[in-house]
Amino acid sequence: MTRILFVDDEPRILEALQRLLRPQRREWEMVFAAGGEAALAALAAAPFDVVVTDMRMPGIDGGTLLRRVQQDYPDTIRIVLSGHTELESALRAVPVAHQFLSKPCDPQTLREVVERACGVRALLHDDRLRITLGGLSSLPSEPHAYRRLRDRLANADVPLSEVVQIVEQDMGLCAKLLQLVNSAFFGLRQRVSSIERAVAYLGLGMLKNLVLSLEVFRAFEANAALSPGRLAALQQHGLHTAQIATRLLPDRRQADDAFTAGMLHDIGQLILGACLPDEYRSVLETAQREQQPLFLVERGVLGISHAEVGAYLLSIWGLPYPVVEAVAYHHQPAQVARTGFDAVAAIYVANALAHQSLPVADGQALAQPPLDLSYLDALGVADQLPVWQELARELSVTAREA
Repeated sequence: MTRILFVDDEPRILEALQRLLRPQRREWEMVFAAGGEAALAALAAAPFDVVVTDMRMPGIDGGTLLRRVQQDYPDTIRIVLSGHTELESALRAVPVAHQFLSKPCDPQTLREVVERACGVRALLHDDRLRITLGGLSSLPSEPHAYRRLRDRLANADVPLSEVVQIVEQDMGLCAKLLQLVNSAFFGLRQRVSSIERAVAYLGLGMLKNLVLSLEVFRAFEANAALSPGRLAALQQHGLHTAQIATRLLPDRRQADDAFTAGMLHDIGQLILGACLPDEYRSVLETAQREQQPLFLVERGVLGISHAEVGAYLLSIWGLPYPVVEAVAYHHQPAQVARTGFDAVAAIYVANALAHQSLPVADGQALAQPPLDLSYLDALGVADQLPVWQELARELSVTAREA
């Protein structure tokens, strides 16, 4: 049974939550703590699967509580349930939360969020994943420039000059960034020759995402199982997937998550190719020879797919939960409880459309499973597929030029 700790300093809100969630008693063991100190005492007494906390509390506030939970109980899922007026400040101030929900929150929404979070946690703690990753000598650490950018961008008032300085300290990164900005992908009319102009054009959020992607692919350039051509194809496919996914989501926050997930959804291939070269070379050869989807061959040979491996690494790096979830389920989104067309669904669709509209070069193409129309129909978006296919074809022209 899932154990959940609800934290709020107002007794009336805790009582209301108890009444609201009474039907969940058969599935959840719930404890209600009046404030941060009581929550820490409850955590010390017994482990919890999930902590759901308010932000604004006297003494130990929600941010401080979640940082303590992250430090002392890293496997516990951390959710903020706070008033709408506090949500934006919570998003900026608390990078340690997995999910954010606004009050009032109906029981069904809360249930779906908890179930999805627990599902990802179970997936990333699967014994098969542990066995496979146990054979790896080491996992790469979080990219240095990305970490510095993320830390600085946590301050909403960070000067642009500081951001530029971080990027300019790595000449290789500068060259790659300028090459990408000046490609047809961004369609600039004038050539950009300075990092400052590139940053001003891209915006800080896009810059952070691109720096992460560029650093990740650069870290795996010397890959024993993946040829330089395949690495380049994966990077192009990731960018094309990201571009399509962001056009499918009108919500800016979801679109930003989808862009990051789109660029990095195949990062697990880089990890497996670099760390298990002989085994993964055999996996690629089998998938190509038998024209089977790669993730199915990976599971048959390794017991796990690149989707779970990539999500595991991104979770270690502390990327946002929706990004990790979208990467983990980009082949089989139906395994996630449906809550509408979100980043998970967008990456699934965009990945398939990117493969259709911009196939990998001859000699490297692998079989791709067809889109699950019943899944799209259940989300109420199946009628949008022709429109999305045309969008992908249009964007593929830009991607080819890039």
